[in-house]
Amino acid sequence: MSKKIQIILWAIIAAVVCILIGGYIYITVDRITSGNTHPEVTFEIQDYGKVKMELYPEYAPNTVSNFIRLIEKGYYNNKVVYGKDDICLYVGRNSEGEIDNPKTSLIFDNVEENSEYDYEYTIPGEFIANGYEQNTLKHEKGVISLIRNDYTQYVGTLTKESYNSGNAQLGIMMGGDASNLNGSYASFAKVTEGMDVLENIYNNREVAPAEVTTNENGEETAQETGIDAFANYPVITSATV
Repeated sequence: MSKKIQIILWAIIAAVVCILIGGYIYITVDRITSGNTHPEVTFEIQDYGKVKMELYPEYAPNTVSNFIRLIEKGYYNNKVVYGKDDICLYVGRNSEGEIDNPKTSLIFDNVEENSEYDYEYTIPGEFIANGYEQNTLKHEKGVISLIRNDYTQYVGTLTKESYNSGNAQLGIMMGGDASNLNGSYASFAKVTEGMDVLENIYNNREVAPAEVTTNENGEETAQETGIDAFANYPVITSATV
């Protein structure tokens, strides 16, 4: 099979998966939110306490249902709060601080784990720049947004690949001006209890030194990622909805 045909086939498979995930997600939203307009999620953070958040499917139904599904499947158990920047706490990497994206077997019960159909998936970015005009939830303190990739550095503009690259990692707004995120990232929830827990982590958790690399001339350079990684990660021991 030629490489071109393989690429076309994978593109078709990806499109079908997106359609199936979308359909499943809307069914889940209807099930979860029946009689409960704003579902509530609780994270138990080891040595810190509980954080409760309210979900808003009216702004980002796909994102909310994906989040709920991952919680039901235990995805966030033992994930960590891995770092911060001027405005956010970052949540959702594994205990080593590495990206551990969910796979399709967490979404579809009939997909066997580690089979050829079990691969990392992404969901459409539900924000104004991507055509979701209803998402007017602003990135204010306590608001939770889905992290996605930004390919600006490679192509000079935000692309559809960037817009639709999120799946599970979260940014929790901790104050400061995050207005530049409005309309460009999928905000979908807000902390209703435990903001003091998050502030304790944000203000007091020790950050790790920047990673240092050495070039061919023996010169050392600190790698700047834009996120200050924590030296030791606070662990989410359980997540429930």
